[in-house]
Amino acid sequence: MNQILSMQQSQAPNTKPPKQKKPKKEKQINYGRPSDKASIVSIVRVFSVLIILFGLVLIGDATYGMISSTPTLRDTVNVTANAIGSNVTIRAVGNMPIQSLTYRWGQGEETVVQGNGTVELEATVQIPTGNNILNMAVVDYYGNRSEYQKQYINEQNDASKPTIEISVSGNMLNIIATDDVEMSYLTYSWNNGTPTRVDIDATATDKTVLRTSIEVQRGENTLSIVAVDTEGNTQTRTENIKGANRPTFNVSADGTNLVIHAQDEEGINKIEITVDGVTSEADVDNLKELEATQAITPGEHTVTIKVTNISGLSEEQSFTVTL
Repeated sequence: MNQILSMQQSQAPNTKPPKQKKPKKEKQINYGRPSDKASIVSIVRVFSVLIILFGLVLIGDATYGMISSTPTLRDTVNVTANAIGSNVTIRAVGNMPIQSLTYRWGQGEETVVQGNGTVELEATVQIPTGNNILNMAVVDYYGNRSEYQKQYINEQNDASKPTIEISVSGNMLNIIATDDVEMSYLTYSWNNGTPTRVDIDATATDKTVLRTSIEVQRGENTLSIVAVDTEGNTQTRTENIKGANRPTFNVSADGTNLVIHAQDEEGINKIEITVDGVTSEADVDNLKELEATQAITPGEHTVTIKVTNISGLSEEQSFTVTL
């Protein structure tokens, strides 16, 4: 039979039991309540959004600054308006092609000269009688418009224009411009090309006459002449001029002979052959094609050959030949 034994600790009389130590309380860290955590997250999100918005504003300002700081492109166009007598010549010159030049007297109708890809525009206008304001404007390559004004007073009474006479002599064309007042200048151009200007000779005794001679161009060409007197009166003349072609020839050697083969559309009039300074000349009966022979001694020689046609036009070649 099992026995249950109960053992009790015997205590000495008048002896106090030992004190039991209280367990130490552990420190607890308060991480906050769930509602506090949500508030912190919301604050962080708002702060992040503000930073992003601030950054976008800075980028936008920087972009605007870059765009607004880009310099406006502009070409420097020099505009002059010079009066000769009762006419004004307006001239605009730029570094880039000019879009247009416009002008008008006072509040009158505006005239536009288109650029057509050129860096220089020019217009000549007559000054009305009395006191006048010339309004001018130029639009440069980049579309910038600049405006100018200039005052002119016209008290001239001469209204007659110069007269222009032309005549042909051989391969030269003579131009004579006359007026009842002093001439200023004339210009001429072939086939609407760049005009060539001829001013009156300051030492001339009779300044009412202006003369010049120019070489006639080969073939059919259009000659334009403009004569201007000191009062600004202008006369223009345009003529179709047929210039004769010069002869053509080539030279070859055959033993101790030089062989010249010449051609001309109208006819050859003369051949001149110069060997070492000695010239031999042969008149030709207006042949359009011929062959001439010149005998020379062996050795080195300086040769000049000149062929003239019936219009007086010549072609000349000089060379050294050794036989």
